[in-house]
Amino acid sequence: MMPSSGSIPICDLHCDTATNLLLGSPLTDRGMQVNLPGMIEGGIGLQVFACYIPPAIPRGQAFPMVEKMIVNLKAELARHPEIALCTNLAEIGSARASNRIAAFIGVENGNAIDGDLANLEKLRDLGVRLMTIIHAESNEWAISSNDPAPRFDGLTDLGRDVIQAMDDLGIIIDVSHSHDRTVEEVLRHSRKPVIASHSCAKTLCPNARNLSDELIAGLAYSGGVVGLNLYPGFLDAGYSRRITERAGDLFSELGKMERAAGMDIVKIGELYPGFVARFTEAMGDDLLPLERYYDHILYVTELIGAEYVAFGSDFDGVPILPEGVAGCASMRRIQEGLYERDYSLDEIQAISWDNFMRVIGAVCG
Repeated sequence: MMPSSGSIPICDLHCDTATNLLLGSPLTDRGMQVNLPGMIEGGIGLQVFACYIPPAIPRGQAFPMVEKMIVNLKAELARHPEIALCTNLAEIGSARASNRIAAFIGVENGNAIDGDLANLEKLRDLGVRLMTIIHAESNEWAISSNDPAPRFDGLTDLGRDVIQAMDDLGIIIDVSHSHDRTVEEVLRHSRKPVIASHSCAKTLCPNARNLSDELIAGLAYSGGVVGLNLYPGFLDAGYSRRITERAGDLFSELGKMERAAGMDIVKIGELYPGFVARFTEAMGDDLLPLERYYDHILYVTELIGAEYVAFGSDFDGVPILPEGVAGCASMRRIQEGLYERDYSLDEIQAISWDNFMRVIGAVCG
């Protein structure tokens, strides 16, 4: 066990729990992978709650949906004195000084702004300080990693305007789910640190969702971080193939489910447990050893240094997790695993907390 176990708080850069909250689950519900008791047990000091907008939500309906989700998330957070909504370093410091968990609001999928920069400013006013600029389908201004035939080269003029506006507004740019050319364009045009909140290393697992060595290095050069994802399909190529053979491609199946629900968020919520069950039943006892997650941490650390690595679980957004990982309550044990693998306490402090704090300070103040 780490000599200072329990004293280093953990940042988790991405979870999809806000959707469950919108559908009526309380933050105390242990049936969710991120829940308040588990956050306390797992040593979470800051959790980024991503408000996810399905790619096929029609233009004009995305912003009202994300606004509703944010308002609901804030109301649920306000019910729990153990957690504090934060938008900058000072507020995070205050939360930690009073032994509270800091909550950060993100948006997953730039479709949420409905192509209107004024909506981006409204998101900031609602407390949003991070946006994943695209998801599993390209939009009119950014290309997705899931797009086999891009219609343009990464970003359009509007896309570049979005990047500039995010810099100006103090909203962290997140390139997880972005096409390689999109990431290159973002790094070329952003003046602030850029992150990938929940991605892994393409060299270890050749998957369009993962990052090449060159892009990982580019994120580090920007001063950003790579938050490493716990989804087994992004960690191991052989396991990814088995998932696809037995249950189908994650994003294709997710898109089918969302369309079957008619883009109704309540119906999506009703169908999602069946979606998860199909994947878990298909994989059965075939669970990916957690060691593969440490392989990605070690690889990225050796490539760019521990000061550019972080945790990005993707809890409540993926149907299966590595062996022994039940949700946020497992994060302290994952952190301790770094010490067992000869990471120094300074490196663990950096990965767990300091790196993302540096990004928040540089972008959000």
